[in-house]
Amino acid sequence: MVSYIVYSIMILILPLLLMGFLQKIKAKLQNRIGAPLLQPFFNVLKLWNKTQILSEDASFLFRFGILLNFCIATYLILSVPWLNFSPMIMGLDLFLLVYLLAAARFFNILSALDTGSPFGAFSGSREAALSFLVEPSLVLCLLAPGLLINSNVMSEMFAFKTAVNSDNPAVWIFASLGLFITALVELSRMPVDDPNTHLELTMVHEAMIIEASGRNLALCEYSYALKLTLFFGLSVQCFLHAVSAFLPSNEWLTLFFSVIGMFFLAAVLAMLETVLVKLKWTKCPDFIAYALTMGMFACIVALRGRT
Repeated sequence: MVSYIVYSIMILILPLLLMGFLQKIKAKLQNRIGAPLLQPFFNVLKLWNKTQILSEDASFLFRFGILLNFCIATYLILSVPWLNFSPMIMGLDLFLLVYLLAAARFFNILSALDTGSPFGAFSGSREAALSFLVEPSLVLCLLAPGLLINSNVMSEMFAFKTAVNSDNPAVWIFASLGLFITALVELSRMPVDDPNTHLELTMVHEAMIIEASGRNLALCEYSYALKLTLFFGLSVQCFLHAVSAFLPSNEWLTLFFSVIGMFFLAAVLAMLETVLVKLKWTKCPDFIAYALTMGMFACIVALRGRT
């Protein structure tokens, strides 16, 4: 019961807290004071109480796509083992995870196109292209741990008691690196996209939600925070499995390292977005190839470990 209570608190607090920490670290690296650490909480509450402004061309698909995207993100954060103990919903298949992410992306693109905004069309086409390129790397990075135990159930793959962890650290290291690079693409972060730019023609995620306001925008922001927590959590879990031989067996200490690891990845992302520049659109496939390579290496090592 205590584990479920802690898990629920983490879901409610950690996603927006990670966003606030990311923005605060970026501000410090850029020699700025920055917004308060809890600013994302204030933003979501403010947007939830604001009046919604809808385009005259928008149909029910606009709201439906945003709501479905939020529902899928909530289901995944409840069923994917992004923390060291079991999630609330067990038995999620890794391919179902990929399909649900694709479905959320599809309806997100559909809601962006439904308003008739040219910016939604630009960003939707880019989002579709990026998802087509990055999905193979996501599948390979998640498939490699499954090959170790001959299972594609997420809770079994990432269980510390059943997975072959310390015997195959290279598999988990490659998977962790590949998932982190994949997260940068899935979340439209640097160097694929600049979330702080004000030029809509170069945006991906921000231009897709440019027509959202009020509660619709609040759901978009919280869904994005849930996805960031999901990908960062999976990447950290892979790394913790790689070093599990040197970690204490205490569940709460492992939870502490899991949370610290996600904040560390947020700090790394803040540093990358401070020193890197946005890639040209034609160079994005080259960057995604690094994630695909990490996934291929992880699968190769996992297959060799089974022989």
